Amino acid sequence: MKNNRLMLCFLLILATLSLQAQNIIQWQEQGGPLALGYPVPIPADVAEPFDGFRTYQGLQDQLQSIDLDNPWINAEQVGTTHKQRAIWAYVLGDANNRTPYGQTEAAMMVNGGIHAREWQSPETVTGIIELFHANSHDQGLYQYLMENSTLITIPVLNVDGFLQTQRYPKSNWYSAAIGPRDGRMRRKNLRNTDETLSTQSDYLNGVDLNRNNPPYWASSTSSSSNSTSIVYHGPTAQSEPEIQALLNAADLVEANQLRIYTDLHSFSQVHFANRSFNNDLNTLQSRVLSVFSRHHKALPGAKNYVDRSGFTRPGFGIGSTDEYFQNTYQIPAWTLETEPSNTLSPDAHPDLPGFSADYGGVVTNGHSGFIAPDSAIRRIREQLAKSFAVAWYTQAGPPAIIQYRIIDTATDTIVFDAAWDADRDDENLRNFYSHVFAGLTAGGTYALQLRFNKPMRHRDDNGEVAALPGHNILMTPYVRLKLNEEILDMTWQNSRWLNQKSSHWSSYGYYRDDTWVGEFQLPAELIFDENDVLNFEIITPDMVGQNNDSNPQTAVYWSQGRWQHYEDSSGASALNGGFDKTLTVPLSETPAPEMGLPVTALYYDPSRNGEGFSLELLNEGGEFWLQWFTYNDKGDARWYVAADGALAANGLATSTLYTVNGGVFGPDYNPDNTRLALFGGLEMIFDGIGGTRQRGFTKYTNPDTGEVVRFVVEPFTRAEGFFNSPDQTQEFHAAAVTGSWFNPDRNGEGFHLQILTDNTAVMQWYSFTPDGDKQWIVSSGGQISYPSTDSVLLEFTDAYTGSGGIFGPDFNPDDIILAPWGNLQFELSCEGGAVHYQAIDPDYGSGSYPIIRLTASELNAYPCPEP
Repeated sequence: MKNNRLMLCFLLILATLSLQAQNIIQWQEQGGPLALGYPVPIPADVAEPFDGFRTYQGLQDQLQSIDLDNPWINAEQVGTTHKQRAIWAYVLGDANNRTPYGQTEAAMMVNGGIHAREWQSPETVTGIIELFHANSHDQGLYQYLMENSTLITIPVLNVDGFLQTQRYPKSNWYSAAIGPRDGRMRRKNLRNTDETLSTQSDYLNGVDLNRNNPPYWASSTSSSSNSTSIVYHGPTAQSEPEIQALLNAADLVEANQLRIYTDLHSFSQVHFANRSFNNDLNTLQSRVLSVFSRHHKALPGAKNYVDRSGFTRPGFGIGSTDEYFQNTYQIPAWTLETEPSNTLSPDAHPDLPGFSADYGGVVTNGHSGFIAPDSAIRRIREQLAKSFAVAWYTQAGPPAIIQYRIIDTATDTIVFDAAWDADRDDENLRNFYSHVFAGLTAGGTYALQLRFNKPMRHRDDNGEVAALPGHNILMTPYVRLKLNEEILDMTWQNSRWLNQKSSHWSSYGYYRDDTWVGEFQLPAELIFDENDVLNFEIITPDMVGQNNDSNPQTAVYWSQGRWQHYEDSSGASALNGGFDKTLTVPLSETPAPEMGLPVTALYYDPSRNGEGFSLELLNEGGEFWLQWFTYNDKGDARWYVAADGALAANGLATSTLYTVNGGVFGPDYNPDNTRLALFGGLEMIFDGIGGTRQRGFTKYTNPDTGEVVRFVVEPFTRAEGFFNSPDQTQEFHAAAVTGSWFNPDRNGEGFHLQILTDNTAVMQWYSFTPDGDKQWIVSSGGQISYPSTDSVLLEFTDAYTGSGGIFGPDFNPDDIILAPWGNLQFELSCEGGAVHYQAIDPDYGSGSYPIIRLTASELNAYPCPEP
């Protein structure tokens, strides 16, 4: 614990006194020099949190159990102590190192248990891990932090010392001159110290790990070269294995990822934070400490953590870990002293009695604050954990608008779509995409959808949008519309943050409340010229009050002690953000053209011939089944599937595009070996009405890398019964079998079949190679015949496999290699059928098996006859 200078000088004097008159005595509830006024806490050997303190083994059991249970929380041994005990860090975060929007993740770090006697610290860091474990998939704040940052937590750095305090939870050496030392009141590590309390010759030994760090090692009267001093700084800077473990933990990420560091201590109920020579860093550090304190004070208990950085000067320090991290990484870094309060100068809490008296106890010496009662620790760990999450949310970065969308509410069609896509080559740049499906018209009613790169609002216990505790912000974005620099007088209706997930546009993106929608109507008497546009200017804070970046083209990141690429309304680099003026939308005197959902067909981008989609619209509500045949980045065939619903009256969307792994071609196929793997999300927004001229503006997003691939597809087949009127003279028509088919015993592979208007058939087979790689097999020109009045035979004499294409923007149709595969026959009726195949390659051989329907569109004009 950092105390004021007078107290530290006093301790240094005491440390030089004779060891005579020292005795081993015990902390007690009442009576004697070491009285608390409440029962002395005894750690319980249990894993689950309760109203009390856990043993080191109990904490370890809980943490190791979480490590095994949660793939996003991983134990890393980062070092060993003097007594050769493992020092563990727990790394919280998803498996990749990228945000869903393509940037390298930020890293946050908290260190606990550096001073052995401060039991509140290990409990609180463990409480942080428990909180994130319980909320890993909350689709809100905690999942956002785990998918957009790497959280490095060390529950107990000084393991040897912590075990010594728990070995003797009531006992320590004591004299009136020096006070309590070793046993329950051990502060330092166990350098040159045994673990037997009765050994009087070494009980003052050990290194104060929070005085063992550059750049201010051995430079202050608040540390000592006397090895028996309670603030002994060690023989050299960073000499101790525990400090080496701390450095190893920091090295789990790249140096430029770290954005915040906290060393968690007790007691004083303050933030001890140094000032640096970087004024921007000082400002931003004060902001994040204010965010933490305001949030925590608003929680039940109303504990106020006071920022003491105003009492420090740049260039001076005591050798603490926060000084090292602030100077080395140029990040906010501080020592957090948990409750209870202390008697500092000036007093940070003049309204509180301090020490154990804050809990109704007695104060017989200045060390009782290190021993919080059992009854307080649950609140301490749970509430501090929540405030840490809020501070980390702040340092995850200011918000940016990454998608703008305008919907005609009268028709539920998307008339304007725009977004900032991650740049392939520079993670800190974005590329602007926009497409106008229809201009805005005077008197038109519209919804504006804004999507941000982080969850923007807090919800209370009733699920209602509310201010984050301790923060008072404007709850809805401020949006002004300009026409020729004149601000339009607009009234926004049905303004709302979205917390429900679906395929529809009125859904959040990655996280609850990352998307806002507001509805407006343009004045019916609006006067404009042919080439006029509406300009939107938008500003809103996130839940802690950080305004959105005014220029999302340059993605914000942290460097040199401040946010880089964070711009104000004038476009200047700043600390406060400003109006985003990206959005400009054309006006039109012509009503929007009719637009609708696509029809069942095969779709492709003519500039990307060699890959494409089989798309089945299953009903008028927009439910669909899609299969994408494409390649990976090495030119190997890949396929993906999705079943979802309408994005709008003219769009489809899914956030669950899957592939299947683990299958093999042929009779050895075992569905128990297959597993689904998420590949990303897909959106298609269509212009026009279903037909060969309808285009689908397609966006694929990889949530692991932020990669965005865009292309424009159109139908290249005309499916019978979808593009024309039915022939009523034939009771059973081959077109009735259009759709997807599979064998339940071979779940994980299947076929898509289409009967075309030219009386031929096309086929895609989504399967595997004999050695387990993905493989798609395609054929067109299939011959159709009718063995009976209620069955059809489809014969494909020339089937092919594809390879050579490169996924994404590097796709070149000239690279595609189509290789003859063999031939197939399908014998089908409305009830089911069979597939027969004969491959050229003997590794595939020949075979047959029964298949049944997977899909059948309600929109097919040739349904199966009623039985």
